[in-house]
Amino acid sequence: MKKLSVLTTAVALALAAGVAQADIKVGVLLPLTGPLASLGNDVNMGFELAKELINAQGGVNGEKVSFATADVPGSNEATSQANRLITRDGVKIIMGSYASSISFAASQVAERNGVIYVEQGAVADDITKRGFKNLFRFIYPATELGKAGAQYATEHILPKLDIPLEKARFAIINEDSSYGSAVAEGAKKWIKESGAQLVAESGYSYKTTDMSSIVQRLKSAEPDILIACSYTPDGILFWRQAREANLNLKALIGNGGAHNIPDFAQALGDDVNGIFNTGTSAYFNPAGLSPEAAELFKTFHTEYEKRFNRKPSAHSAMGFNAMWVVLSKVLPDAGGTDPDKVRKAMLALDMPVGSTIVGWGVKFDPETGGNTRAFPMIDQWQQKQIRTIYPEKFGLTKKITVPLPAWGERANVGE
Repeated sequence: MKKLSVLTTAVALALAAGVAQADIKVGVLLPLTGPLASLGNDVNMGFELAKELINAQGGVNGEKVSFATADVPGSNEATSQANRLITRDGVKIIMGSYASSISFAASQVAERNGVIYVEQGAVADDITKRGFKNLFRFIYPATELGKAGAQYATEHILPKLDIPLEKARFAIINEDSSYGSAVAEGAKKWIKESGAQLVAESGYSYKTTDMSSIVQRLKSAEPDILIACSYTPDGILFWRQAREANLNLKALIGNGGAHNIPDFAQALGDDVNGIFNTGTSAYFNPAGLSPEAAELFKTFHTEYEKRFNRKPSAHSAMGFNAMWVVLSKVLPDAGGTDPDKVRKAMLALDMPVGSTIVGWGVKFDPETGGNTRAFPMIDQWQQKQIRTIYPEKFGLTKKITVPLPAWGERANVGE
């Protein structure tokens, strides 16, 4: 593999000269329109950049990579669009989809047709509980995500607040799909087993246009710490209505679908500062990575901003990471997209923690298809930038702000 430091030049040369033939086709299945489109497009930009860089290096074994892309606004379209990719476009490998409800339905179609399905970012536990042999997921399960946020709160935030565990008051809100429900279940289990108090729980549809009743219930319950699992529109809506109602918390911990992306900060301004997030990070200390991964991390950020004129979200990084691993390691070893050979190459991956641009390693469980070396990080918004704080080897700062400052007083968080 050519050195990553020359990728920028290679991209331009490849696009001008047409380095290889369009012989490797990968199906892409994502919500590019509709209520989930914001993060679906972020993932797609990560996919596209990985493809461009791989093609700049000569493609997969000398063959250029192309995508057959299906827009899936929601789970209702997942089955038909997955079938279209397989029957009309003839793909043997599909990569998607970020949304758990979409992933659950589309991966079932792939399994039935003997096609490989690679999930880069949908976390619902039930996706990998069906014994599918053609399903592989790069990210951790949702209950682990929920647990990680609650565990960080009990072990790191409460001591800084000087609140005894048994007196700590937690609340959970979550969008009510399989994703949000599983995150909430993981957090709830940890809170109850730790001996803290769970004083409020609320589930809701991510399509909601009013969360004022949930805000009022939280004001009445008076939690110290709120754990929230949302997609982008509902996450922004909740925090705006919390501000309008003057809901005061000592800490808010989000879980990836809203609380770690640039759009969240752009919508809320300084009031984003101080919020924690549990999930995958695109903004951590690359000193914790292997030299090769650290160089790719730098290339990803530089080329992403150059091409798309914006900073990448964590979902863009996850999309890039999954596509990069598949195109640079799996398909070359498999010699193409034959499902049996791809499955063997996926199961043969043995990448240690710190060997990818999101910090994870890669080792798939042969029984579930889950990545046993994926893990959440903890971030905090400081000066409208999201900064990883845990695990410490990936941390960008040791300065952590708690309790959450009052509304209108958060501009200097992180200074």
